[in-house]
Amino acid sequence: MTPQRRAILTSYSEWTALSALRSGAPIKSREDIYPLISQINFAEVLETSKGVISQDEFEKWHKKTLELLVGATPKLNDQYGWAAKIVNVYLKTYCYVGEGGREGIRAHLHPPVDSGLWSGVAKRFKGHTTILDDSHVVTKIKAISTHSTYLQVIQGLRAASDQLACCLIEVEQLWEGAGEA
Repeated sequence: MTPQRRAILTSYSEWTALSALRSGAPIKSREDIYPLISQINFAEVLETSKGVISQDEFEKWHKKTLELLVGATPKLNDQYGWAAKIVNVYLKTYCYVGEGGREGIRAHLHPPVDSGLWSGVAKRFKGHTTILDDSHVVTKIKAISTHSTYLQVIQGLRAASDQLACCLIEVEQLWEGAGEA
């Protein structure tokens, strides 16, 4: 990847993460969000010289990153849902849309969770309690206050991706409109 492309992907990924935090988010300003993003060691999952990334390696990095964010500012204290939204939107932009990052990363990306995704999953999987019991254990971003709750939502979305025969991030195909907290 050229330095120019990397710079464009980085700045656009930062901007999409900022833009994804609208009403309901405990942090919204560029002054709050960009310094948080700069604390994240994205090189662990983006630097292509590190080779193929395994799901286990990605999941460990993701958990460590969410814990960093929720501990970085009182505004995100116990707000794993909002911390995940920042990380997941950034990675969706950089890796899925921009096709950057380590080999294999696209298969491991988590979708940004919001009411638009919850709504689409509920409609598509109406009656599939094995999916909905996990994916809809909570239905507000601010209610994702622990990492275990976040993982339960992701477990349900992973089951949905299995049913759709797509990777986890591609559950986003079910997203409906302008969803939020």
